Amino acid sequence: MSSARVVFPKPPGLIAVLLVFVCLLEGAIVLSRLCGETPAIWVANGVLLGALLVVPSQRFVGYLLICLLADFALNEGRGDHLLLSFIIAVYKLAEVAIAYGLLRGRFGARPDPARPGALVRLAVTALTAPVFPAIFATDARFYLADEAFAKNLVDWYAASALGFMIATPLILALFRPRRPDPPAAKQFFSAFRYFAFLAAVCVVVFSQSRYPLRFLVFPPLLLIASRRSLLETAAATLFAALTILGFTVAGRGPISLLAQAGVLSEGEKLRIAQGFVFILGLCALALAARTEQTRRLREILAARQARLRESERRYRALADNSTDAIYRMAIDGRRLYVSPAAQELFGFSPEEQVGRHWREEVHPEDWPAVKVELRKLAAGSDTVVFSYRRRCKNGRFVWVETRVRAVRDRESGVVGEYIASSRDISRQKSTEEKLNAANAALVALAATDGLTGIANRRSFDEALEREWRRGQREQTALALLMIDVDHFKPFNDFYGHLVGDDCLRRLAATIKGCLHRPGDLAARFGGEEFAVLLPTTDAVGALEIAERIHDAVAALDIVHEVIPLGRISLSIGIASDGPERYHSANALLQTADRALYLAKHEGRNRSVIAVIDDHGGAAGHDIAKTR
Repeated sequence: MSSARVVFPKPPGLIAVLLVFVCLLEGAIVLSRLCGETPAIWVANGVLLGALLVVPSQRFVGYLLICLLADFALNEGRGDHLLLSFIIAVYKLAEVAIAYGLLRGRFGARPDPARPGALVRLAVTALTAPVFPAIFATDARFYLADEAFAKNLVDWYAASALGFMIATPLILALFRPRRPDPPAAKQFFSAFRYFAFLAAVCVVVFSQSRYPLRFLVFPPLLLIASRRSLLETAAATLFAALTILGFTVAGRGPISLLAQAGVLSEGEKLRIAQGFVFILGLCALALAARTEQTRRLREILAARQARLRESERRYRALADNSTDAIYRMAIDGRRLYVSPAAQELFGFSPEEQVGRHWREEVHPEDWPAVKVELRKLAAGSDTVVFSYRRRCKNGRFVWVETRVRAVRDRESGVVGEYIASSRDISRQKSTEEKLNAANAALVALAATDGLTGIANRRSFDEALEREWRRGQREQTALALLMIDVDHFKPFNDFYGHLVGDDCLRRLAATIKGCLHRPGDLAARFGGEEFAVLLPTTDAVGALEIAERIHDAVAALDIVHEVIPLGRISLSIGIASDGPERYHSANALLQTADRALYLAKHEGRNRSVIAVIDDHGGAAGHDIAKTR
């Protein structure tokens, strides 16, 4: 209820609360003594409770201590018993502290009297908080001042409860976080008429003691509660309460009729007036709270409707002016709304498309891929994006990119409809296809030898590693032919580089032509050297391919006058590794190169087969053939 450390309020707020509290307290005492009665309503306690509820909670103890000292000083200044003055001041502030604890502890913050539930709790607190302080204070007055116990107990309790019920809502309404703006001049005069009407009724009804017309106070007060703000209703309720109690204590008004007739005593008359005022205030404030809530709900509804209209206006403006076609679609795929841009893109007017299933315009070949994307929406995705060919009104198909978003209910999360937008990407698609073709050409160019037109060294290295791993995985043989053109340097020097280049091109085409399987690869290894990769081929099969290459080159009959043979010939080294040997691709390459060296060493124009030993090296040659 209070902080561990006492924090005293700043001077301006302290002085304001203290002056109001002292003035109300002193005024109530003076009026009660003039009338010869105990105060009918403790407005000071109700105002102090409201002030404590609206100030920061850490300043609660500071305000309470200052008001306690002020109350004690007033009692002492009037000549009251010193100890009794202090006890009375303590119990007055104790009931305020109890009420504060009940309200703050329940709400965690200041209660809002505009909420009917909070008003009911405030009424319960007003009836509950003064119970124990009234008993203990009356007990002290009975022992220290010899005053009547029962009468003082009822007087204290009724005045305190009524003060909390009537005065506290006024302070809370005055300092509400969302208090309505002050009325304009026109509204001020309207409010003044209501107050004047209430004042006239209160004065007329309670200034006379001939007719029991106290019920006439309800209509003008309830009229204010139903038409004006909560703050105005709370002020009108306090005014009516003071008027009714003032005339009743003075012996006038409809309630005094019963006392004059001898039905009620003076004390009972005051209790009837206090009960009447309590019920009057509760009804008026409850109606004002309901009116305030209704007004607030109407403002919220009006604001939401305005935002909805603005949102719809913006949506229509965007949809109608967007270059993309925008659709609203039902769960079953029927179009509920089509933007005007769809006619510019596809030729169909919006009226022709509304109600139709959007699948009708999807190219049959693209539908399976589109269906895969739509399944993602069914699986819970909120947005999918996909491309497909869409039929236009003239029958041709254009490429479109479509984004579909699921619209879900905020509470249940169930998909109610889909929002889709489509745009023509035919130009982008054409550019993409050209770019892909150019990339493919670049990839092919990067893998091709520029002179001979067959695979280059880089492509050969990648194929060798790939086929070697596949041979290991599938346990199949892999053969490699390393080919060198015999005496090519003298040929190049004698006939010139242009003739040499043409010779290499003819040899490359011939070697490639001798390979008939898709997996076989002929590549230029470097200079006048070539390599042939033969997957799933053993040594015997590789030798057959080598013999075929020898025969084809001999058939070319490329003249080479510098050497005794008189024509171009080849030396071929052959290496093959079956599934029973698992060596590296580099070992296979070195073995084939070793076999080529042996072929050249033994006189050229021949093929030599080498095998791989258990250590990955060349173990000599199995067959040597001379052409």
